[in-house]
Amino acid sequence: MPGRDRIRIGWPFRKLGKHPLLEPLLASLPQVDGPLHVGWGMRPSGLAAMRKAGARNEKRLILEDAFVRSIRPGNEGAVYGLLTDSKGMHFASGGESDLIEALGTGRPCGWMRQALFPGEDAGEIMQRFRQIGASKYNWFPGGFAEKAPDFEPGILVVDQTRGDASLRHGGVGDADFERMILSAFEESAGTPVYLRGHPDHLLRSKTSCFPRHLLADKRIRFLPPDLPPAACFPFCRTVMTAGSLLGMEALVHGCRVVTFGNPFYAGWGLTEDRAATRVDRKGEALDRKGAMPDLNRLFEFAYLRYCHYFHPDTREPCGLGQILDHLELQQRMFRENRGRSVTVGLTPWARHIADSYLRSPAGSVTHVSSWEEARESHDADRFLVWSRKLYPPPEFAARTSRVEDGFIRSRGLGASFNFPYSWVIDPTGIYFDASAPSRLEELLENGFSPAELGNVRDLIDLLREKRLTKYNLAARPIGLDPSIVRGRRVLLVPGQVEADASIAFGSPEIRSNLALLRRVRELEPEACIVFKAHPDLVAGARHGKVLPPGYAEACDLAVTDGNVLDWLELCDEVHTMTSTVGFEALIRGVPVVTYGMPFYAGWGLTRDRLDCPRRRRRLSVEELVCGALLHYPRYLNPETGEFTTALRAAQVLTSPAAAVDRRAAHLRCLSALKKLWVSLRR
Repeated sequence: MPGRDRIRIGWPFRKLGKHPLLEPLLASLPQVDGPLHVGWGMRPSGLAAMRKAGARNEKRLILEDAFVRSIRPGNEGAVYGLLTDSKGMHFASGGESDLIEALGTGRPCGWMRQALFPGEDAGEIMQRFRQIGASKYNWFPGGFAEKAPDFEPGILVVDQTRGDASLRHGGVGDADFERMILSAFEESAGTPVYLRGHPDHLLRSKTSCFPRHLLADKRIRFLPPDLPPAACFPFCRTVMTAGSLLGMEALVHGCRVVTFGNPFYAGWGLTEDRAATRVDRKGEALDRKGAMPDLNRLFEFAYLRYCHYFHPDTREPCGLGQILDHLELQQRMFRENRGRSVTVGLTPWARHIADSYLRSPAGSVTHVSSWEEARESHDADRFLVWSRKLYPPPEFAARTSRVEDGFIRSRGLGASFNFPYSWVIDPTGIYFDASAPSRLEELLENGFSPAELGNVRDLIDLLREKRLTKYNLAARPIGLDPSIVRGRRVLLVPGQVEADASIAFGSPEIRSNLALLRRVRELEPEACIVFKAHPDLVAGARHGKVLPPGYAEACDLAVTDGNVLDWLELCDEVHTMTSTVGFEALIRGVPVVTYGMPFYAGWGLTRDRLDCPRRRRRLSVEELVCGALLHYPRYLNPETGEFTTALRAAQVLTSPAAAVDRRAAHLRCLSALKKLWVSLRR
């Protein structure tokens, strides 16, 4: 790893030093003796780095976005990778580049990765790249239409952004774009000539490279800017480009590619090259006569070795395969969220959360306060309400889902406005309401594959090892006084917020903490009963008594502090109405007795005082966790705003970054005022 003291970034370009991937990239590179000059592509910072490194005979690190960069252009969301060059940049026809040299010699060089990640195979990853329609950017509303676009076969002409460095330094001028479109007219033979704009035209107001008089030609058909590149290749088997990366993607999809510039994928016999004379910096003709790579080798060197990828959740080095896994998850969630979503009666804070969990290039979210307002959006694809607070009119019932926090939620209380890492969207019911089916219940009844159960064991191991719970609150060490226990069995009774919907809909007989304590004492007169108050009440984040009046007569010890996992380690059994502490106890092998019907009861894992006739399968802990944590909630990384998995969310929650309070100032202030209001009401 090149030390930070060795990095040289010109003062005018110091912003480059704040790139989110610079630190992890430097940590993944070999040690460097002497200064390392860092710059960006062929921009002023990159040219300055090359000039200074050359003058002083020192090393350079020239950066650019990876060939699979992100969901959207710009700074929104995670950036997946960087490409690195020790010489220049791949698109500079008159200069040197690690990628061009490696393709010519057949050996990786410079900052390129010398070895692939374990299990990486260029052919397999290239096939997955095709299957999921990956591209450099991946925010295309047209990619999620229920019906595939129906276009007449034709020739695709690719536009780029005027003034881009890859054109200026790639030897491409306005005349080349004019030649390109005229060539398309000649070859089209009456078939359409489709023109595809650059995503930056739509998202960042950049300008076309084609002359205006040609753009007005009636033979040109403009493709919708929201159509992903992969959706164009089935009806455009010939692609013409100056030097766009879309040409490389077209090669991967098996298209005929005609180049009018000097992109890295041209000149190896894989494309038809019609560029003007290509000259290097000495004015000599440039002719690539190396090892003549096939498409697999070209893809491997360009996408797997030249580019350095970092997982968007952890920023740890990873292969392109993991990035494709991440993109596939985004696509699945985008597809589920497509269409119009209307939330009804959500608080401003919950609306903010809904905007993130319902995001999609092909979707929109509208917020209304009542069902009366919702009638104006009667044609919406779905309606969402919080928990069991509102009941939909009959005409909306089939399209209404209920939302709630997931079971691995955050680092801090939800009532204190900490953004959730997981959210449940249930179109059937809601997990805590045992009086009716829920999607979680359906998942648990249907069962899971051996592969899914294999994945869940890694999650269970992580939850145990990292001591993760729903809220992951910091707490001081605790202990049990032997004089209180006196050799008896220790029963932990976790307190609940008595106004909570999980009690109203999941515990028909016992509805208060005091009633539960008295019932446990009645059934277990010889036990040592420990009551732990609910953290929301202890923190003053919700209304209610921290300790129920009369608790001293029904329990041996009432506590307000300590991590719930510490108390689980000290107890022999958990007795609860519907608390998720019972679920956390099952994960850690602690016996549980239920007095209500929480989602984890009725499956043969707990001793239940009530019965749920619908639940007849006998589950293992792995099956319960698979349904409740892997499949039922959706997960989102608040830092990137992108969807993730249960395992990744758990890993992020254990990272030092998750311990930082990232709440906006107004939310911290609102949380403090809320606690003050609750304390005054008490």
